[in-house]
Amino acid sequence: MHVCFIWKNRPDYEQRIPRDLRWVRIASDAGGMYTAADLQQARECDAVIAAHEPIGPPLLNSLPHLKIVQRMGVGTNTVDLAACAGKGIPVCNLGDVNKDALGEHGMALLLALTRRVIENHEHLRQADWSGARGLLEDTFELKGRTLGVLGFGKAGYELARRAKAFGMRIVYHNRSDVDARLVESIDAQPRTRDALLRESDVVAIAVSLNPSTQGMLDARALALMKPTAYLINLARGGIVDERALAAALNAGQLAGAGLDVFSVEPVAADNPLLKAKHVVLTAHSAGTTKECTDREVAWSIENVRRYLERNEAPKWIVNGVKV
Repeated sequence: MHVCFIWKNRPDYEQRIPRDLRWVRIASDAGGMYTAADLQQARECDAVIAAHEPIGPPLLNSLPHLKIVQRMGVGTNTVDLAACAGKGIPVCNLGDVNKDALGEHGMALLLALTRRVIENHEHLRQADWSGARGLLEDTFELKGRTLGVLGFGKAGYELARRAKAFGMRIVYHNRSDVDARLVESIDAQPRTRDALLRESDVVAIAVSLNPSTQGMLDARALALMKPTAYLINLARGGIVDERALAAALNAGQLAGAGLDVFSVEPVAADNPLLKAKHVVLTAHSAGTTKECTDREVAWSIENVRRYLERNEAPKWIVNGVKV
């Protein structure tokens, strides 16, 4: 088994690779392209394990022995699933590898927003006690408030479960059937998407990015939300119209937003959300704790070994390839 890891310089990943594994590492440039030298280096590999790098025909056509593509995470929007399926190559993600980390980070963003933690901190760094105290009128307790979750999979549920412990009401919208046991355990109530946006005090995005969700939270959808409501995005930046969101925040049409993801990553310097009012921003780190990174590397390598070394079907195939 010969593995091609695809990520930018990440020594924290590399130190977790087993010593007995035969591997190379390459990375794409800012435009998502790979150098000829990198492609030649990876030519003999029969597995790809990738972070957020693009996987499409230029790479696939350069790896004639490739048998499996493993995403070191949950989202697959950077992988050309159809191109891989056309070559009979299964694409796998890691199921619910980061659900707990996402749930915790979502609560951190929610609390930072509703208790104005960042602004309070900045006032106090300037010894501005009265300025910090002046924020208190715009804070609120979570008990009795409504959390609306768009996408009630494992990550959405883990955030909702934590919010329920704070006394929040839970409503959700999901295009497919959800696990009834999870719904019942926190007394979550289904809503249409528009009804959820109108009703919720906090809207959390936990859907995957695909053609049906691209730009889903546009100006029309954002206008349905209460002006006192907050938006949290733990999923993918492309789900939200970022210019529309920045405009809504700056106009006071929303109370604030907690964002872990952006349409272009690393985030572009001209992204309007960087200067928008009442935002808490993190660098696509919601699912990346030390423990989660341990799991991502270990589960990825084990799933590839399962397929290539033990001739067992890999877990979490997402592009419909039968093996």
